[in-house]
Amino acid sequence: MADKKALIALSGGVDSAVAALLMQEQGYELTGVTMRLWPRSRCCDEKDIEDAAEICARLEIPYTVLDYREAFRRQVVDVFVAEYQAGRTPNPCARCNQFLKFDALLAEGEKLGATMLATGHYARLAETPSGTALLRGRDDAKDQSYFLFAIGAGILPRLRFPVGGMNKDEVRAMARKHGLPVAAKQDSQDICFVPDGDYRRFLEDYAGLDMAQEGEMVDSSGQVLGHHPGTLNFTVGQRKGLGGGSDQPRYVLALDSTRNRVVVGGEDELYRCVVSLAECNWLADLSPGETHAVTVKLRYRSRAASATLHLLSDAQAELRFPEPQRAVTPGQAAVCYQGERLLGGGWIQGTE
Repeated sequence: MADKKALIALSGGVDSAVAALLMQEQGYELTGVTMRLWPRSRCCDEKDIEDAAEICARLEIPYTVLDYREAFRRQVVDVFVAEYQAGRTPNPCARCNQFLKFDALLAEGEKLGATMLATGHYARLAETPSGTALLRGRDDAKDQSYFLFAIGAGILPRLRFPVGGMNKDEVRAMARKHGLPVAAKQDSQDICFVPDGDYRRFLEDYAGLDMAQEGEMVDSSGQVLGHHPGTLNFTVGQRKGLGGGSDQPRYVLALDSTRNRVVVGGEDELYRCVVSLAECNWLADLSPGETHAVTVKLRYRSRAASATLHLLSDAQAELRFPEPQRAVTPGQAAVCYQGERLLGGGWIQGTE
């Protein structure tokens, strides 16, 4: 039956391998697929493709590799570079999910007659009177719902997250029980196309950016305090590399790429109560003009904080926090929840 045909996205890691195993146990007719995204990466490189192929051989399911390198470069990597050039700190994983991965794989599945797409993300789905809801993964330490805020609400009924109700130890134990060769494989970390974690070197080597464009370092009133070696070397909240000459520690408050300035100040100046969002995407039925009590994650590893969400338009919103938030960073995602349910979110534009 068509509704039991599914594509399983395989990264070559243990989570997607166990997701494939669980989907097979649930009676789905699977096709394994890996997207080749970048020549050298922390995810889906040649070794990962070999591992994914072996998993499919063990499960006796067909496997294919899709070449999405050009689309990934254009929609994710080049945007990553442009964001840094604009003085923002990008989140390429959420962008990849938003613009590339899910829609492309669902389209590939349709060619094979598969109506469903399964992945190894730690997230869950639930049916509600108003439709399918996206929930946090049960394992708080591994929950990946933050990176899924920008996918389309309309595709949720066609998705499956088989490991979302498990914790990591349970996933590895199941992999060992079934003899999967990736049971002990280390998780990928950081940005997949920056395998050594050095984004500054990547911006130099890949994009040819000059990281050493000296400019003024100023305080929040605009007074010049000294000079910096280039805005691309800094992010909001950073303390390292600002030099001495001050009785109190200085932190980066903002980056002004237009004037090539780094704005610095004391710890107390890092805190903000109002955050503006753009390019918002809502997975729940929300409308402009509404106000909602929410909890918000301002970065993946941050603790969720209480806030009031003001919906200004379909694409714009404002968050007001009763407790000021530290080092809110333009370019990052602000993701809104009510309880376990992910409502959606947007890209941080600025703060007050």
